Amino acid sequence: MFVGLFGGTFDPIHNGHIEAANSAHLILKLDKVIMVPAGDPYLKRTKLVASPKERYRMVSLAVRKIPSLEVSDIEIFRPGPSYTIDTVRELKREGHEVIVLLGMDSIIEMDEWQDPDLLHSECEVVGLTRPGFQIDKSKSYLSRQRKYSLRTIEVNSPEISSTRVRNLIQDGVDVADLIPQEVNEYIKEQKLYH
Repeated sequence: MFVGLFGGTFDPIHNGHIEAANSAHLILKLDKVIMVPAGDPYLKRTKLVASPKERYRMVSLAVRKIPSLEVSDIEIFRPGPSYTIDTVRELKREGHEVIVLLGMDSIIEMDEWQDPDLLHSECEVVGLTRPGFQIDKSKSYLSRQRKYSLRTIEVNSPEISSTRVRNLIQDGVDVADLIPQEVNEYIKEQKLYH
């Protein structure tokens, strides 16, 4: 099966994530996109608010009615830091052909990852960019693109960040237009980010 691996903290998942995953599914002609909440995102530990299980639950709620998307707990129950390379290898052992889907911010930060060169040797990494995003202004991105012949696709994704969603919730602002309805209800029930 030809799958896109779309990992992240998803703290919380928002409509931008969903739109990006759907666009990548169509543009790259993937069989499916697997959303993988990081169990222990070692570069963002200090910024996390929701627990791994809460983040997994939110992604599950967000994708359950979208046939092209699914969620995996592959990193939630794996001990230690969540490394994308480990997840790619596990999916390949299960017989999948894997493309890693990364937002531009993640590609720019890849030099801080655990052995990013190894990831590029295991699978293709595709950068997801929003309409109007000027990738040619990022030296980190251009350097990585030259080194690995990185492919970039433009996805139909609104400009939303999980940080912004959390801040709005803390300020008592309704975020119903930024996150899936089921996720919004779960956040309210669990009193997350309040």
